[in-house]
Order: sequence, then structure tokens, then C-alpha cells
Amino acid sequence: MNERDFPHLVELELPPGGLPSQNLEFDAFHREHGIPIRRGRGRHEAEQFHVRFCFPDAATADAFHQRFGGTRLTYSPFKPGRPTGPRARYQPSYSPRVVDGKIMTPADLRRLHKYMLEIENVTVISDEMRAVVESEWPELAHKLPLAKPQRAGCA
Repeated sequence: MNERDFPHLVELELPPGGLPSQNLEFDAFHREHGIPIRRGRGRHEAEQFHVRFCFPDAATADAFHQRFGGTRLTYSPFKPGRPTGPRARYQPSYSPRVVDGKIMTPADLRRLHKYMLEIENVTVISDEMRAVVESEWPELAHKLPLAKPQRAGCA
């Protein structure tokens, strides 16, 4: 999208017959500055149509604005009245797995993660559950008790 990549904008009102007389002037301006013509989103306001020209820097947009008039704008990805944070909270996706002979669903794993975040430390945990915590949330492994040393098999 041009407006995102070239955020310095000039919006012109398009007369009912269009801008055929100024098209050559627009072309000349862009040639003088060594840039291609990049148009942004057009919009209708009542009977009036507005066209946007997009520029890579403020100086070029200002020069275009001084020469042709219109409204000088800067693209912003956020719309007024909308929250500026992410729209949806990131939620990791988990695959079901068998732990200690039982199936742990993605919902079970989300609950376990929440629990691990809330507690200070774990006193007792199975080896399989330890493996889940260490693989899914290595940053929480410090809350686990020390691992039992593996015993060597007897011959």
C-alpha cells in the first residue's frame, strides 16, 4: 500500500471534470524530483472526490503542497477512536499431548501456563510434566524443583 510505504501525503479535491489540465503538471513535478507518481486511497465526501499523492519524504510533499495546494497529511496506521494496541491478544497455540498417561488439551496447557506464571515455585512435579514446562516455557523452569539425578541401571 502506497500510503504505508510513502507516508507523506497531499490530498487534492478532484473537480467534477477531473484533473486533465493538471495531469501534465503533476507528471512534470514528479519528473523534476526523480520519483514515480504514487497515488494513495481516494475518498468520497458527499459529492466531492479526493485523491491522494504519496511521497517518500516531507520536503517533497511540502513542495507539492506549495505548488498545487490541497491538504498536507501524514499517514498513520491507527484510526481515530480505535485503541492503539494490538487488536487481538497473542495466544500461543499448543498441540495436544500425552503427559503421565493422560491427554493434555491446548486449553489444559494454557491453564498450566497461567498457573506457572502465578505461583512462586513448584515443590513436586513428574518427569513428564517437567519436560512439558521446560520445552514450552523454558523461562519458567527456574520455578521447578531440582531434577532428580538419573540412576544408572544395575547390571
